Amino acid sequence: MGADKFKFISPGVFTEEIDESIVPALPERMGPLVIGRFEKGPGNRPVKVNSFKEFASIFGNPSAGSVGGDVWRSGEATAPTYAAYAVQAWLRNNSPCTVYRVLGEEAGNATAGNATAQAGWKTDAALGKALSSAGGAYGLFIMPNPDSYAGVDAATATLQIVSVTAASYDGGTFTLIDSAGTSKTYIFDDDGDGATGTLDGSDNVRIQIQGLGTRALISEQVENAIEGANGHNGTITVARSSAGAHANDLITLTQATAGSAGNKSISRATITADNVYTISSAFTNGTGPAITGSLAAVWYVQDGAVVLTGTARDGNASEGCGVLIKGDGGAKFTAKVVSAAAALPYATKLSTATVNKTATFNFDRDSDLFIRKVFNTDPTKTNSDIIPTSETTQSYWLGQTFESNVVSAENSKLAITGTIASDTSDMLGVILGLEGSGGLTWGNHLQKARAAQTGWFISQDSRGTTTTGFDPTSHTEKLFKFHALDSGESANRDFKISIKNIKAPSDNFNKYGTFSVEVRSHRDTDNKPVVVEQFSSVNLNPKSGNYIARVIGDMFVDYQESTKTIREHGDNPNRSKYIRVEVSPIVSDAGAEGLLPFGVYGPLVPATHAIASGSTATILAVGSGSSDCVPWLTLEEDHGPNQLLSTRTQIAASIEFPTSRLRVSSSEGGLVLGSKAYFGYQSSIKDSKRFDHTNLDLFRGQPAELDPTVTSSERQYSWVFTLDDVRTSASDSNHAVYLSGSRAQALSLTAGGTYKTVLDAGYDKFTSPMFGGFDGFDVTEQDPLRNSYLADGTEKSNSSFYSIKRALDTVSDRDFVEFDLITMPGITNSSLNTSMVNLCEERADALAIVDIEGGYVPPSGRKTTELDSDSLGSVTNTVNKLKDMGLNSSYGCAFYPYVKIRDNINDAMLYVPPSVVALGTLSSSQRKSAVWFAPAGFTRGGLSEGSSGLSVIGVRERLTSSDRDKLYDANINPIASFPAEGIVIFGQKTLQVTPSALDRINVRRLLIHVKKEISRISSTLLFEQNVQATWNRFLGEVTPFLENIKSGLGLTDFKVVLDDTTTTPDLIDRNVLYAKIFLKPARAIEFIALDFIIMRSGASFDD
Repeated sequence: MGADKFKFISPGVFTEEIDESIVPALPERMGPLVIGRFEKGPGNRPVKVNSFKEFASIFGNPSAGSVGGDVWRSGEATAPTYAAYAVQAWLRNNSPCTVYRVLGEEAGNATAGNATAQAGWKTDAALGKALSSAGGAYGLFIMPNPDSYAGVDAATATLQIVSVTAASYDGGTFTLIDSAGTSKTYIFDDDGDGATGTLDGSDNVRIQIQGLGTRALISEQVENAIEGANGHNGTITVARSSAGAHANDLITLTQATAGSAGNKSISRATITADNVYTISSAFTNGTGPAITGSLAAVWYVQDGAVVLTGTARDGNASEGCGVLIKGDGGAKFTAKVVSAAAALPYATKLSTATVNKTATFNFDRDSDLFIRKVFNTDPTKTNSDIIPTSETTQSYWLGQTFESNVVSAENSKLAITGTIASDTSDMLGVILGLEGSGGLTWGNHLQKARAAQTGWFISQDSRGTTTTGFDPTSHTEKLFKFHALDSGESANRDFKISIKNIKAPSDNFNKYGTFSVEVRSHRDTDNKPVVVEQFSSVNLNPKSGNYIARVIGDMFVDYQESTKTIREHGDNPNRSKYIRVEVSPIVSDAGAEGLLPFGVYGPLVPATHAIASGSTATILAVGSGSSDCVPWLTLEEDHGPNQLLSTRTQIAASIEFPTSRLRVSSSEGGLVLGSKAYFGYQSSIKDSKRFDHTNLDLFRGQPAELDPTVTSSERQYSWVFTLDDVRTSASDSNHAVYLSGSRAQALSLTAGGTYKTVLDAGYDKFTSPMFGGFDGFDVTEQDPLRNSYLADGTEKSNSSFYSIKRALDTVSDRDFVEFDLITMPGITNSSLNTSMVNLCEERADALAIVDIEGGYVPPSGRKTTELDSDSLGSVTNTVNKLKDMGLNSSYGCAFYPYVKIRDNINDAMLYVPPSVVALGTLSSSQRKSAVWFAPAGFTRGGLSEGSSGLSVIGVRERLTSSDRDKLYDANINPIASFPAEGIVIFGQKTLQVTPSALDRINVRRLLIHVKKEISRISSTLLFEQNVQATWNRFLGEVTPFLENIKSGLGLTDFKVVLDDTTTTPDLIDRNVLYAKIFLKPARAIEFIALDFIIMRSGASFDD
């Protein structure tokens, strides 16, 4: 800063600091790229982590593979996550590491409906009428038994006396049936054979009208007969009109017992002319209690069907689909999983079907009969390709269960005329196929990986002080929603999002309020929130530094299959490790002044539908006899008695899809201060701190045909929460309650003031779940990337193959992601491994660590048809498989065999692929010395001494000297086990067959290092003048760099030439700087030859 920059007016001393000591940022370190399966975290894109703690928080700990347990719900890996062990091994001694979590994808030209070509999964068979070919998803629906509750309206009929001539009635009959099914026939008598109410020879009840000549007198006798001792005697009441045009000639008949059971037909005989008397054809308008039922459980069946068995509603023993079965003392039922080898008539099909499972169950989590304890919940046990022949392959698995929605004290959907059924001792259950109109098939989850998301967060009532008819779906503005960062199902299980500290604008000049966003652990409670990330005092002002999208980030990526690259979208880099935000146009266009997040939409679910049981002709129908009763249910008629009615009366019910629970009172969970409560979604069991595992089933990805973001007439929001419906508790003024519709009824806090009223009362926080995430993998596979599943696959024919190949294509651009090592632990597919080596060769800046086919095959990767001896592998097979690949590249290396490690995190021991410990050894070798030292031998390759970063305790195969020779001759590096020295990596060859310095790992890594660093030096000279001064600058940086390597024993000598012999005038004219760098790499000692010469006693050593 020169003196002319100062403004001198009066005398004085003027100073200014000029800091030119700022140290330039060091180039970011690279490290390896590890591709594979992980427990959770961002998927299908590379993510850099700098420590194992950071890795575990984002991607989860390594897993040895779970044994038993509730696999469907837990989401735990049933096969080891080898890639996670590799990351752990590297980060033990070095950082960073770039992680690529593979999720299920499919090629754009994948064959539709092909379960192997498409991502996701579906049951082997679909719903069908023939039990021999049936499969698919079967749902258990539970509802209160209407027979135990009083009806709402009584059925009525009318009888009108028309003629006054008694003789015209003689012999005429009509038959009435009461609600209980008691039938009585009444006969008009003009012959004086007996008094009214007596029985004739056919047990008909007499109506004696001899000599009567008025309508009133005749109708009086009708009343006496029906209400007499031999008549219906009070079960059907009679009322005669006493005024008007029909005075004393119109009789109203009413069933004494209200309900639809009274809707009975009426028959008449002998007299048919209406000019004598008229009578209704039936009792009508009898309504029973309004029954609300709910889906309670879903079974996925590969072969066969699920039927309920027990006492049907009519009291008879029965079993089948579509049969209303009484619960045993409540929601306790018995179900069978059945299959049939051949098509059979109904009379014999169930009696001769194969019963694969029979179990009595309930929905009490703490009971030994809890449904999830008595049925198989592991989808992988249905996969005959991988289940050993010594074990029984299951034909089904139990998927979703919604126990909270059938327990009255929690979040029950079971209701009688709008009131939750507090008495759950009398329930009905029915099994129906989960398949509906429009091709909806619940057994079909063939879809690509999908990120979880929240619903739209909405504003306060945008109408201001108007409360009449408030509807949060119409009178609020959508503001923003959150998406997980490409993480599949894990975000459903791990996170929920809370909004808190909502503050109104501070003054008229600042028209945007503020609020905070919390990413919370899904399993925490409001009593003790576990905040994973927090973004404080954000706002909806696009020009603000605290704008929500700027603070959290809104970037997302998609894959361009045509160019095999990832394309980024959005304006603001993602600062969150877990979520990104999507803002609505009203927010991005600066139209959200004065608006604040006040509520949120819940997940979309299938719409509630009214259903009715019918006769044998009308199975379960809406409208006229369709067996497709609602858009997500169907009745498989051949799996049981094709009726819901039997001999009982019709049922009218609403079937609801289960939903998650909302906080009703701020005192729930024992909170003393209501202001501590988060309204909205609650993840715990009501009045408990236990996590409600029902949520895991509520929020998982729905069938392929149901996009969680698309609304339709057949889908509805499970709930829409808003703080506008929070009101002061009537029983405790220190607390508040949420009741949907409170603002519309002018009862809420905001209805009694402004939107600020509820915030000032301290109720300024609420929560939303994340939902809809899907991994895109086949749930019946223990390891969806197992090599036997990948075998002979192509990008078009095999989704898993495509997903891995896409990962390789994505990282092929060196300008997109940097790494100097790459590995896919456990993947031995020759085609994919060749692609990985070729990728490194094309990039020319990374070394691939390859696991070769022919070695040990872990249980999760075996096919049932493989013999135990085949799974052990051998040196010979491995060598031959490598030769078949035809590789000749210094950009790849391989090791053998599998090694046994102790997993201290999970307290387990398991075998891991050699690439895992090889990567860890490269890490420790690089930390101890440098990349140009051989990562092998007892000094740097001693696995027993911890060089791999893992606790290695054994090898899968102990190699002989001959085995080591065969392997090394084929360029496979042996992992040897010596009695005294322990386990050691005993080779460091690359896969280059052609003899040269580059056929060794240390030299290849040296060259990768040198090329990258000198390329970085060179990049600083781009667009500088192509003159001697610039050349000297290049030489001045490159020469010391190479000298350091030489002094570090990486080079024996080098020479750098940059003068007019390399950069000629012609090249200068073409804007080219050209230098030559000659290197003599130091070689590692791999063979030591020692001659021991025995001399005679008198010999001189001088000779």
